Amino acid sequence: MASSTSPSAQSVRELARRNAALALRLRELAARGTAAAAALTRPGTPPQDDLVTALAEATREFNALRDEVFAVVAALGLPTPEAETISSTSRLESVLTLMLDGLEAVEQQAEAQAALAKTVSVLDRIAALTHRDDPGFYALASCQSRAADVRAALASTGKIDRDATAPFASLLLLMDGQQHLDDEQWAAHEDAVAAAFGRALAVAATRGKLVAGKR
Repeated sequence: MASSTSPSAQSVRELARRNAALALRLRELAARGTAAAAALTRPGTPPQDDLVTALAEATREFNALRDEVFAVVAALGLPTPEAETISSTSRLESVLTLMLDGLEAVEQQAEAQAALAKTVSVLDRIAALTHRDDPGFYALASCQSRAADVRAALASTGKIDRDATAPFASLLLLMDGQQHLDDEQWAAHEDAVAAAFGRALAVAATRGKLVAGKR
């Protein structure tokens, strides 16, 4: 059944899980079929009805699963294989693996871009901060100078240095995340800001002395 939403790596993983479960069931049925075939060599021994039914059900399940996989293939704009070329769970697994590799690569790229945009947003907010009472507040100026250096390095390399950017995020959390932080989290962010930029900036943030604005 075709999905109304774009296929995701998670949805393909679920298809792969179902395919693996079906493959296991088919192996079990194959073992039963081998025993049934041996029994058929004895005259007058009919095949087991439950085995015949189970094999028919497994075949229907495979065909339905293959249709779902082909629907995802089509949704991704890929050429759909001929059904007769994908006639086993192992071949279906190969199709699923190729799709999953591609989707995971796309999702990892999207996650990296989102993280980059979030980091840039944090640094931009830092650059726009002012002190309510002291326009020349040294601790803030020093912090903003470091933020500018981090942003320049980010623009040059496109890679996030999480150790370098984390204290800036902690500073913003002290400013506007009070209602979302418990005491332990609050203390951890306060210590991170103090360690990176000095206790004076941490105190200014917790006392509401830092505000967004243009210098």
